[in-house]
Amino acid sequence: MEVHVLSRCCSGIVTANPDVLLNATDQLKQEHLQLRIQLKGLEASAKEAILNNDIAEGAARLRHLNSHAARFIQELQHHANWEEDVFFPFLLAYFHEASLSSIKPSFEDLEKDHQLGVSFIYSYNEAVNQLSAFVDKKQLAEAASHLIQACLILNDHFTMEEQLIFTLTEKVLVDLDQFFS
Repeated sequence: MEVHVLSRCCSGIVTANPDVLLNATDQLKQEHLQLRIQLKGLEASAKEAILNNDIAEGAARLRHLNSHAARFIQELQHHANWEEDVFFPFLLAYFHEASLSSIKPSFEDLEKDHQLGVSFIYSYNEAVNQLSAFVDKKQLAEAASHLIQACLILNDHFTMEEQLIFTLTEKVLVDLDQFFS
């Protein structure tokens, strides 16, 4: 049996080699780590903007964060595309009809969390774009709170996703080990 990873194909990962699956799991961990670092920076900057005594400077910080949030969204989308096109199809195909009905809702819940986090970033962008020259502390805090909430949701999303994916990949690896031993 030939072992390979298909990039950007609906077939996803096609393998009987545990190393390919472990590499995909490592890629997931690494990408989550990089995204979490960005989330931590976005959240810290949003909190700093709220705590800044100079409201104009705080508003300027939030406006500046727009470009960082946009880059984060691009990287998050790239990561999500890889998951949806390559990694998740393998797992969903591996688990047959009987168990698919029990894990598919978990994938759907993960998708909802992802969308919710992204929607808070868009709400943040909208709130920042509506800030006037005469912004007050309440408006500043409200705009920043959207970004902070997005960071919290997406960080939890990564944790839940890892818990689900690592459990499923462990089952696949155990099955492969038993099959080939």
